[in-house]
Amino acid sequence: MGYQVIGYFAPTSRFGTPEDFMYFVDQCHLNGIGVILDWVPAHFRKTLMASPVLTAHPCMRHEDPRKREQMDWGTLIFNYGRNEVSNFLISNALFWLKKYHIDGLRVDAVASMIYLDYSREPGEWIPNIYGGNENLEAIAFIKRFNEVVHQYNPGVLTDRRGVNRMAYGNQSRHTLEAWASVSSGPRMDA
Repeated sequence: MGYQVIGYFAPTSRFGTPEDFMYFVDQCHLNGIGVILDWVPAHFRKTLMASPVLTAHPCMRHEDPRKREQMDWGTLIFNYGRNEVSNFLISNALFWLKKYHIDGLRVDAVASMIYLDYSREPGEWIPNIYGGNENLEAIAFIKRFNEVVHQYNPGVLTDRRGVNRMAYGNQSRHTLEAWASVSSGPRMDA
């Protein structure tokens, strides 16, 4: 099942205070080590432990059940077509880069974001307006995310995770191509 984010603007308190994390990042930098954050804009928790802002407001998630939930992980999928969602997620990314001086963001679960049929059987998903399986809103979000992040933080690293040829077949190639077509700035080759 992996992990799900519950605190979007602070690291978990299990590892100390936000100031402790800032100190850790500063010490890494003093020793020539860059810090890359695993950032999760693909889905969010649906349990009571999650942020009430995310779970209580339907604007953050899809109303249609064929778009609402990532069944494998028991999480809800962000509705990237809503300005509120896009602005929330991009402000979150910018916050980590500015407040904590993070050197890069590795975006988790990109394939689940950009494919409407990710981990779904026929009839469990809705095609896009052109009849395809690409989540056009998520692709537009990723493009905007990369543009804004690199506009305010030139030279910061952005990369993607969630491209697995074994788990998702030939579409992983399309995921890589989609990321390359919408991202800018330095990237890791994973």
